[in-house]
Amino acid sequence: MSKTPLKNQIIDWIKGYDYWFQSAGNRLLEGESVTEELVISTYFLFKEDYDLKKKEADRGILNFNEVADNIENSESLLQLQAIKDIENVNALALGQSISINQNLTIIYGRNGTGKSGYIRLLNNAFNSRGDTQILPNVFEDTTKGEPCCKFTFQSGSSIFDLEFPTDRENIVFSQYSVFDSQTARVHLEQDNKLNFTPMGFEFFEKTLQLYEAVSTKLRDEIAANRPANDFEKHFVNENAIREEIINLGANTDVEKLKELGNYTEEDSKRLKVLIEEWKELTALDIPKRIIELQKLQTLLNEFTKRQQIILDTLKPSDIEHYKNLISTFHKLRELAKQEGIASLKEYEIEALGSNEWRDFIKASKSYTDAITKNSKNRTEYPTEMDNCLFCLQPLTEKETTLIKSYWTLLKSEAEAELNRVIERIREIEKKLKGLHPVKFDETTKLFEYINEVNEPLAVKWKEIVAATETARQGIILNLSNRSWETSVDGLAESIKDFDSISKLIKETSEDLMTKNPIKELEELEVQINFLKDKSLLSKLLDKILQFVASHKWAAKAEKCLSVFNTRSITTKQGELFSEHITEKYTSTFNNECEFLDAPKVVNIVQRNAKASTLRKLQVAGQIANNILSEGEQRAISLADFLTEVQLNPNNKGIFFDDPVTSQDHDRREKIAARLAELAKERQIVVFTHDIAFFIRLKIFAETRGVNHDCTTIRKAGDISGIISPDLPWIVQPVKQRIGTLKDRLVRLKKIEKEASEDEYFFAAKGWYILLREAWERSVEERLFKGVIERFSIGVQTLRLKKIVITNDLISQIEHGMTESSNWLHDAAAGLNPKPPDTNKAETDLKSLEEFAKKCVVA
Repeated sequence: MSKTPLKNQIIDWIKGYDYWFQSAGNRLLEGESVTEELVISTYFLFKEDYDLKKKEADRGILNFNEVADNIENSESLLQLQAIKDIENVNALALGQSISINQNLTIIYGRNGTGKSGYIRLLNNAFNSRGDTQILPNVFEDTTKGEPCCKFTFQSGSSIFDLEFPTDRENIVFSQYSVFDSQTARVHLEQDNKLNFTPMGFEFFEKTLQLYEAVSTKLRDEIAANRPANDFEKHFVNENAIREEIINLGANTDVEKLKELGNYTEEDSKRLKVLIEEWKELTALDIPKRIIELQKLQTLLNEFTKRQQIILDTLKPSDIEHYKNLISTFHKLRELAKQEGIASLKEYEIEALGSNEWRDFIKASKSYTDAITKNSKNRTEYPTEMDNCLFCLQPLTEKETTLIKSYWTLLKSEAEAELNRVIERIREIEKKLKGLHPVKFDETTKLFEYINEVNEPLAVKWKEIVAATETARQGIILNLSNRSWETSVDGLAESIKDFDSISKLIKETSEDLMTKNPIKELEELEVQINFLKDKSLLSKLLDKILQFVASHKWAAKAEKCLSVFNTRSITTKQGELFSEHITEKYTSTFNNECEFLDAPKVVNIVQRNAKASTLRKLQVAGQIANNILSEGEQRAISLADFLTEVQLNPNNKGIFFDDPVTSQDHDRREKIAARLAELAKERQIVVFTHDIAFFIRLKIFAETRGVNHDCTTIRKAGDISGIISPDLPWIVQPVKQRIGTLKDRLVRLKKIEKEASEDEYFFAAKGWYILLREAWERSVEERLFKGVIERFSIGVQTLRLKKIVITNDLISQIEHGMTESSNWLHDAAAGLNPKPPDTNKAETDLKSLEEFAKKCVVA
């Protein structure tokens, strides 16, 4: 029973999904790419399926084109013809070109000749898990540019060039693969996905790509349907409407919102009534009135306090006291004069007894007291030895007596009492001057208020305040002049007159407070603000409902994002991969292991990942390279690589870099045979430094009739990567060796003419050694027809019937070998043999060429 075709299985699978997925899947199965048009139409259907938009038209029935059998598409023939124009790759020579055979190309190069540079370039250009690090020429100081190369391809009759890296994305580059040492390690150590998409499985990659594009559109539309809430700034009052507005979103109760936004005619009338009530209550401005009364009370307290202080200095008893102080002052001054001044008249002192004179005497006494206090062993001034304080002349007895009379005057009781009275007068004067006068007239708010509520009281105290100030100033003047020239009457008024005013202010404030309009105003404002917000909401309702609808759509759409979980796709891809690929992969891998004599204990472990299925090579649950020998590892990784290549129907060729590294001669033989066989169905290009493997691969190609070309990579001085069509001497057939000897004979003739005898000797000896080796190879290749060849592991018995040996041929061989060997051995110094000249060498070479023509190769 044949297996159900992959396409039919995918069709059966997608039929279990919604219409949008079936429609898109059907188009992808028919080869469509994930275009913007497909993404848009798929997104359109998706939104209809999940009720994110209304269905606009009836949907047609989907027709799926199932297939009768698994049919592999045949690709047009494609061949790589040449690799050329390499630049900026390591130290590879410029202007080189490698011709690629349509089947097998064998490229030999010793270590250090530039093979790695070519392989790294190929790793970058084609499918590869190998070493992609390309360095510029490290021996040059300047960087010339990025690595680049041209590849010449032929498809049908069309020949075209592709450039790397310019055309790297061209699908042609994906049809060739590269295997090198790093590729071998990756195949062993890592989880690897196929380096190509198996035919039919591109559906899953495109589906995932479509999923990503459609889900991105959905996320973008979700984001667009979640605008910022710009309505909140319009509703600042704390009420039910603001609560709804600040919480607008997917969970908003639309019916409740509509009810709040239903602003009726009754609401409009009610708002007008409430506003009038608010205005009337606001006009009373009770809080302001209470504040004004509180300020008046403060002004009254301050006024009465300051006025009381002034009144306390103007009582009749105080006025009488001030008068008595001035009277006492005059009496004591007269008494002091009588007690001490009369005794001083004989000195005829000017202004004797005046206030200025007394101040002078007091100051002098204070000065002498200070001198006496600050001097040690100093008696009271003056003594017989003292000088005058002013003129510094010695004091006579008369002057000393005069000064002591001054001191006696100051010590008199009358004088002392006079000084105390003067000090008291000064204190009172200072106190009265320091009192702050009060103001109580039409310019003050306190007077204005009291005049309004008690005009007589206001008028009375206006006069009292003016009188107190006049009295205060009069007393200050009298005390200053030490005479009662200005008449001042005492005041017996009391500020208790204002107690009634204070009581009135308090009672008025308390009465206003009991009315408490603040709460009533607050209640009115709440109702007014609610109705205003309701009116505003009614005007913005359509926009707000649209805002809410957008958020509700976004919330609903967000739940639909789970549809784009890729697990079901990955799972189905893995199931079908196991059914259609893994079984075939395992079978092919086992066959390759058989071909290469690789261990058969390796298992392919598979696991699914997004958009791919990964595989790993294991032995008993362990990574293969932890168990196998190095040679076995290399063989297993090569088998895995060849398996992958063969499962890729688009693969047209493979590049190998020393595929037999770490292999013994038995497995080398098998690898050479396998590559020669593979070259029949796809282009094989092998780079190797192993001359034995080179020969074996060449022999296998020849014996199995595989079209092939051989070339070499050489190094000249510091320049590597030089491509030469000439094979190394060791592997050249007789025909090529004859050509090489002819070329070298031309150079030998030049040496014979221009160089020294010794130089010619060495050059001629080297040339004849190569001639002898050419004769030896002619016996193997021409006489015995390749029946027995060096490096061959078998004898080609079928060629025995083609062997023809005659005496003439044997004679020619003996002659040729003799002529090329006679003088090559070390000779005695006395013999001093001369090398043959170039004419003789040319004759000996013609003998070999004639022999080769007689023994035509089989």
